Amino acid sequence: MSISHLQWILESTSGSLRTAKDRLSLAVVSQWVQTHITRDILLPEESSRGTYFLILDSAPSFEQQTIPLEDSMEVSRPMANTADDHPANTSFSRSSEFSNGNFSAHLDSSQGPRLTEGGGAVGAHRQTMLKAADFDDLPPETTKDYKGRIRTWPGLLLLLLIIGGAVTIIVLQAKETSDLIHANRENYEQQQANKRKIKDGLDDDQVLISDDGQVGNPKKYPDMGCELPDYQSKNGQIVAVSKNGTEVPVGIKGVNWFGMETGLAIPFGLWENMDNGTSVYEVAAFLARNKFNSVRLPLCIKNILNDVAPEKSLINLNTNRAVNITSYISTIQSIVEALGYRHITVMISLHTLDPKKSGGAWFSEDLGVSEDEFLDAVDILTKNLCKSRYWNILGLDLKNEPHECSWGGEDPDWQKGATLIGNRMLEGCPNWLAFVEGIAGSGTISLNGEVDRVYFDWWGGGMEKAGDYPITFDIKNKLVWSPHYYNTGVSPAWYFYASGTQGAEGALEGYEELDDDELKNNIEKTMDVMFGYLIEADPNIAMVMGEFAGLYGKDAHPKLTTKRATDFTIEAMLKGKYAGAYMWSLNPESAYQFNPADTYGHYTEGLLDDDWLTPNKVFVEGMAALDEMENLQMFPCFPQEVEGSESEEEEEEE
Repeated sequence: MSISHLQWILESTSGSLRTAKDRLSLAVVSQWVQTHITRDILLPEESSRGTYFLILDSAPSFEQQTIPLEDSMEVSRPMANTADDHPANTSFSRSSEFSNGNFSAHLDSSQGPRLTEGGGAVGAHRQTMLKAADFDDLPPETTKDYKGRIRTWPGLLLLLLIIGGAVTIIVLQAKETSDLIHANRENYEQQQANKRKIKDGLDDDQVLISDDGQVGNPKKYPDMGCELPDYQSKNGQIVAVSKNGTEVPVGIKGVNWFGMETGLAIPFGLWENMDNGTSVYEVAAFLARNKFNSVRLPLCIKNILNDVAPEKSLINLNTNRAVNITSYISTIQSIVEALGYRHITVMISLHTLDPKKSGGAWFSEDLGVSEDEFLDAVDILTKNLCKSRYWNILGLDLKNEPHECSWGGEDPDWQKGATLIGNRMLEGCPNWLAFVEGIAGSGTISLNGEVDRVYFDWWGGGMEKAGDYPITFDIKNKLVWSPHYYNTGVSPAWYFYASGTQGAEGALEGYEELDDDELKNNIEKTMDVMFGYLIEADPNIAMVMGEFAGLYGKDAHPKLTTKRATDFTIEAMLKGKYAGAYMWSLNPESAYQFNPADTYGHYTEGLLDDDWLTPNKVFVEGMAALDEMENLQMFPCFPQEVEGSESEEEEEEE
């Protein structure tokens, strides 16, 4: 039978095409058959799994291939031998669910020649079986069936959950790792801080941690926000006076820390390494923990005038990051700020004229320092340091141990010199105090009912004539008496012993030690005749010992006369209502010549041992007696007013 004679009624699925969607699918097939006559459609083959349509592809332009479908099958195709085999003008019909009740496909005989167009034999047409899905078991369709997209949200949700879980695990593990690294870093920094900590066994309740995690090694000390008080000497006390009139009397438990007066131009001990040395932060922390509230800082006039930079090899800048050693002045400023963080004040001592020699007056032609140059150095200090940023500077010790001067006599006259220097300081900084030492004179004294004997003043301790030739400054309440008094390690003075003969190099040969009562009596009376009497002469002026002590724990006397001399000096100061005292010294390099009295040599001792990390326990405990000083406390920080702070910042920038 020829294909051109075929005419089939395409309604083989009327029983299963229940929905509009089914009917639409069949209609599309019918329309395609009518418009593309290059394909002949055979009667459907029934299958237990659905209905199949046999499509004969005769279009020469189509790629001749069979699309393998599930359950597809090929069937024999009736061959058309002649055009006469086509049942012309014949139609087939079958009932349908369409509204007219029929769905048919009509194949006009006039289209017959198209079937062999292209020269291909009809019998060679490829047979392809397409499966029409069986819709009988499907539920009724709804609007959701026409949304036009694939349902993938459950898979995406699962994927998102997996990704979210993975991210959470990664974040948690990263946080745990970060916390571990942070904890290890904290432990490391604490270990480094412990290496340079002065090991006095006391806790520090004011630990400073930098933003980079370093403990006790700030890049810069925080602004304390304190105003520069008006420091006054009145009622026998050192008094900090605020701008609002608040007055706080403070007793001084002080320490000398030397090094800047030398050619090295820096306080000793800051060279922290694997064996010894510490940092300015740890020095300040140690002092504060042991109730030291003030440091006497010796300087050199030539270093000030030339703004000498410190010796870099004597400071570990990695562990002293806040110390600016660009110049002499910047170093002073850094030390002052570090101590100020602990509310420790600084009394600057104009200690030496030359790095190698102190000088016995405030000027010396031999040492190359004139009076005008000395006053220029004072101006440099007031200009650079008289600011709220350095609120904790008490003032200047006008000249250390002017032993070549007279008092009210021949030039150089220390009464005139001290008055000149003090007023010059007050011109530049009226907030500071002027600490005045004595000269080095002599006198006679009777002890224990004996005949008068000649004594010699300790350098800086000779104030016997100060009552007759007083010092008066242009601003009242600015004078502080600041004498020196040492023990037998510096010189075995006869009044420390019951007997003995002065021998070579000053040693006391054949000495005999005094008992406690006699030694205490002799110390009180010699202190009183040298300078102590001034407390009663003018009770308004404060008396602060600028230097005392010396050898202590290393005393080689059988009865510890050197140590006892220092203990009884403290007792005399407490009894005499002194406003404070600065022990000599923090440095373990402090050198003394006699130990015991009959043995001349070189002996060193300080508040710290040679490694700068171990406290001299005996010395520290001995200095604890100063804790009984009246009004002893850390110096107060008076909050700075905003307007004053802003104006001063502008001044500093200028």
